[in-house]
Amino acid sequence: MKDKKEWISTKEAAEKLGVTTARIRQLVAAEQVGAQKVGGKYRGQWLIKASDIEKRLPQLPKKGAYTMRVKGRMTPNPIVVSPRTSYNEALRTMKANGIKHLPVMNKKDQLVGIVTHSDMLEAEPSPVTTLSVYEMASLLEKVTMTHIMTRPVYAVEDDCTITNAAKFMLEKKIGCLPIMREGELVGIITDTDVMKTFVEITGGAQVGTSVEVKLPDKKGELAKLTKAFANANGYIASVAITYSESSDYAYVDIKEHGSDVEKLRSEIAQIESAEILEMRSCADDKLDIYQ
Repeated sequence: MKDKKEWISTKEAAEKLGVTTARIRQLVAAEQVGAQKVGGKYRGQWLIKASDIEKRLPQLPKKGAYTMRVKGRMTPNPIVVSPRTSYNEALRTMKANGIKHLPVMNKKDQLVGIVTHSDMLEAEPSPVTTLSVYEMASLLEKVTMTHIMTRPVYAVEDDCTITNAAKFMLEKKIGCLPIMREGELVGIITDTDVMKTFVEITGGAQVGTSVEVKLPDKKGELAKLTKAFANANGYIASVAITYSESSDYAYVDIKEHGSDVEKLRSEIAQIESAEILEMRSCADDKLDIYQ
């Protein structure tokens, strides 16, 4: 056996790449990383070639980098299935890893389809079927990803912006996008990832005051508004701008903290072209439960 320093456990490899051990085993099966079996034939463990894992690390952005690019928000090295994977196996994979999207790769490691949890549900027999549980399980074992996967597959390059990815997902009415780099699948981004990004960039996790102001859609107006926040000693956490249908006005929603609220209100009031639509503490928003 070679020097053990050249080899790491499956768990260690998974932690380095930020993926599951199931994904590491897939990389081994696809011969994308070197590995050797130690121990018993059936209960033995895999040792993974550390250098092969290190080669895949450059694909992962540093924490906090590429915040508004899909490569900074994607799940890297996603778990995949083949066209011949059975329904039951795909379902087990989804449940075991807590995922709802499975890219489908052929023997040449090419992206040929994608299967979602919704696709899986549609493939199941009707609830009013007369088939027994055993008959349904046997039937679904014969159903492969070839029968239910969606194709062609919409995908984006890893330097695509989050906003464009969100736009593409809305236009095509899809819940995820595989992420490619020079023809190779390197990640996947879902609508949940996009929503998390939206919450983050709009300051959703921060306390403070939310201020919505109507401004003329003209050069220099936003500068006047931000100066008012500075004069009130306010720290701007996020800025979101939407526009009226006529494009004559812009609606600016700013989340800030640290200012004297009355001072801020006075400063904005001095801008003749500005109209305060709402000013309220973010703490006023509550999650209600109805039963």
